[in-house]
Amino acid sequence: MRADTAVRAGDAHALHGRTGDLDAIAALVNGSMNDGLNHATNGSANDGLNHATNGSVTSGLNHATDGRVNGAPDSGGALLVVGAAGIGRSTVLRVAAERATARGAMVLRAAGVEQESELPFAGLHQVLHPVLDALPRLAERHRTVLSVALGMADGAAPPPSLVSEATRALCRQAAGTRPLLLVIDDFSWLDAHSGTVLASLPLARSRLGILAAARHDAGPAHRRGGMRVHRLEPLDDDAATALLADRFPDLSAPVRQRVLAEACGNPLALVELPSALRPAQRSGRFPLPELLPLTRRLQTAFGSRVVRLPPSARRLLLIAALDGAGELGTMLPPPGATTAKDLRLAEEAGLIRVANAGTRLVFQHPLTRSAVGELSTAAERRRAHQALADRPATDPGRRAWHLAHASVGPDGRIAELLEQVARQARRRGDTADAVAALTRAATLSPDDRDRGRRLAAAAYLGAEVTGDLLDVPRLLEHAQPGPEKPPLSAVLAAAHHLVLSGDGEVDTAHGMLMAAVDGELESSAGPSDVLFDALYAVVWICFFAGRAELWQPLERAVRRLGPGAPPSLALLISCFADPVGKALPALPRLDDAVDTLASGLDPLEVIRIGTASLYVGRLAGCRPALQAVLRDGRDGRNITLAIQAMSLLSRHCYESGEWADLARLSDEGLRLSGQHGYRLLRPTFLHRQALLAATRGDVGRAERLADEITRFAASRRIRVLLLLAAEVRTRAALAREEFEEAYLQATSVSGEGVLAAYEGTALWMILDLVEATVRTGRHSEAEAQVAALRRARLPEISDRLALMTAGAAAFAAGDETFVGLFEHALAMADAGSWPFEYARIQLFYGERLRRVKAQHLGRGQLAAALETFRQLGAEPWAERASSELRASGLPDARPPAAVGARLSPQQQEIATLAASGLTNKQIAERLHLSPRTVGTHLYQIFPKLGVTSRAALRDALR
Repeated sequence: MRADTAVRAGDAHALHGRTGDLDAIAALVNGSMNDGLNHATNGSANDGLNHATNGSVTSGLNHATDGRVNGAPDSGGALLVVGAAGIGRSTVLRVAAERATARGAMVLRAAGVEQESELPFAGLHQVLHPVLDALPRLAERHRTVLSVALGMADGAAPPPSLVSEATRALCRQAAGTRPLLLVIDDFSWLDAHSGTVLASLPLARSRLGILAAARHDAGPAHRRGGMRVHRLEPLDDDAATALLADRFPDLSAPVRQRVLAEACGNPLALVELPSALRPAQRSGRFPLPELLPLTRRLQTAFGSRVVRLPPSARRLLLIAALDGAGELGTMLPPPGATTAKDLRLAEEAGLIRVANAGTRLVFQHPLTRSAVGELSTAAERRRAHQALADRPATDPGRRAWHLAHASVGPDGRIAELLEQVARQARRRGDTADAVAALTRAATLSPDDRDRGRRLAAAAYLGAEVTGDLLDVPRLLEHAQPGPEKPPLSAVLAAAHHLVLSGDGEVDTAHGMLMAAVDGELESSAGPSDVLFDALYAVVWICFFAGRAELWQPLERAVRRLGPGAPPSLALLISCFADPVGKALPALPRLDDAVDTLASGLDPLEVIRIGTASLYVGRLAGCRPALQAVLRDGRDGRNITLAIQAMSLLSRHCYESGEWADLARLSDEGLRLSGQHGYRLLRPTFLHRQALLAATRGDVGRAERLADEITRFAASRRIRVLLLLAAEVRTRAALAREEFEEAYLQATSVSGEGVLAAYEGTALWMILDLVEATVRTGRHSEAEAQVAALRRARLPEISDRLALMTAGAAAFAAGDETFVGLFEHALAMADAGSWPFEYARIQLFYGERLRRVKAQHLGRGQLAAALETFRQLGAEPWAERASSELRASGLPDARPPAAVGARLSPQQQEIATLAASGLTNKQIAERLHLSPRTVGTHLYQIFPKLGVTSRAALRDALR
């Protein structure tokens, strides 16, 4: 089978995205093929092909063979389809031939064979062999010409024009009344005599057509005669991506991007390259080689012309393939006659082109590089790498890699060079290259301890940045140096994996890592990158643990570093660890750091600065840089950082009211966390979804998700997730107007009248706590909470916290002062940047105005709040605003919802019991609530139902 011929199961892929090509073929064929042939090849494809191509490509192929004749009713035609190896030429021909046969046409198929290309009329004999039994029925002149040409009789070689005429006569005799289609693959490999005869067949007023295919460099033009030519181009990006996703849906993002880049739209390459990879490589858990491996079919397609080159030309191409840059002046010896000849031969073979005024070698297809590499021996590749390393102009980083590939055993000098390459890669943010360099350096390390240290460092980076968490245990297993104390890098990788995978408690990871950090600080060596990485990892562990006693040893360790501590580490300790107690003095430095994000920092630093901004209102400034990290992750780079960027951006989207983006980001974050084994990050996205569901009134789903978060976090002592679950339950209780439950949940995060240290989550729940406190009648507690907010100087930390503090003060104010406080809160700069919280303040203000009989003043606030809630989809709050608006005497523009839709199940039950005549105390005893909670519910139920007394409840419920 020829290399560019797809198997039948791959028809859909060979034809994928070819509708435009086939329509173009139709434009060339229509009006030239006779009506009988067009009719014979018309019709829909069989169900299998139709299904495989989703109908679209099949439709194009039908159109290409459709019988809409423009011109003479008896005119034949010839079309040559050309394209690169693997582009799908043979499959297009075969499908067209099968369709023509199914519709009653006679089809003669043949293919050029390289070994027979010098035998006169060998190709013609192959074409006509199936119909030679009709030879005796020809006129004697035609019979004699063909018999001699095909070697069946002796005689002088007939001229091509007579052979063409006799061939046409034999075809017409064999086909009878049917149209006949000659389908010829690899047309350029036909012998010159056959090619000339077939390309010049007299097709006018015949029932004969020719459909042929050849590579794009299909030999001398005279072989094409009057054949029209159509070129099959590579698939465009969208079609190639869709093809790969359809055939290999589980391919990891970085591997998918690499395959797309190497295939360059070639259908055969797209469906064969992933098949040549090991499962661990396809999943992204094992790095891809510099030159991708090829299947046998790809080797034939892209290497067949390489093997015909002389050894010197193949050596030249091997050096170019391993160099990658293609600069002739740096990778080759001074040009001479031999080099020039080799370049010319490779260029004539269609393998390369020399660009930029003869200074740059470019492979015509990236897979030619892989084919050149696979056709060489290991010794040849080592010699080529050594030659590239010895060139004086070689970049130090590339020189280290060439030396590593040229090495046949452990070499400490080369291992150290590669470790330096890894450090440089990290500094420029290319962590995947750093992991690859460290892994190769480990294999070249003569000392077991160095080997273990480098493997462990690679394992940590894989978990922290590139998304290779699932591969950490394998690397750590090989990193064990023996009975000696493990290096800090190994402890770091193990602790990081233990936390992120969710296989152990955060306390265990904290203990093992802090012990290793303290040991490193006690050593005589100065601070190292590994030490800094370990301290950053402890930040994450402390965050998830959520307990002050774990933060304090970390703070002591950072203080021991003094000015040598990385700036972003110090910002995390102050603004992220304890935003209430330590953020204010650090905010100018954080603002400067956020400003530097525009200059294109290391993506790891972007995440660190974004995390430091999480509680103190600086995420909006980090957003462009976080989105860049997210784009890189979607392109297959820095998967872990992309997941963390999604978490930060999704929280910002909740606060800014971009809830559609929040839903999309949380869905994607859940998928990637599961795909890459980040069990600890998954609940953060469950929290975002749960919080959104609670705010929009889907409290059942919100509570189910909160329960799932709690089950995961409780056994592992991950307190921050328990606090996030409490935030969800608080919001769900507020949505149901169960204010006592909301108060209990909110105070489990932050106690009355106090803002605890290391409790950043409490800053997200300021209005929730104060509202629940006020609505349950705890006015003195609400005032104490506002006093705590002011003592902590929250308004100085961020505009959002200033709005929350002002809104909370207005909530808790008495009737004498609330108007001024609400007006102050709503007039604050940029207050509308947080639409949901702003509308909540408007709602509460309008309610208070109605309670003091200032309905005419409250209507504007209620109407504005209602509009915002409806735009956001915050239905419980929209219903509350609508009810208040009606109670103020201004009917809502929307028709009122049914009673059952306005009351929560618990409110419905309380209203029914109250309507039956039970007192608040009796209702409370029956439902196991406090009488005050029952009173709070009735306080909300009356305006919802438009009643003012218990006596009217029964009729309203009817």
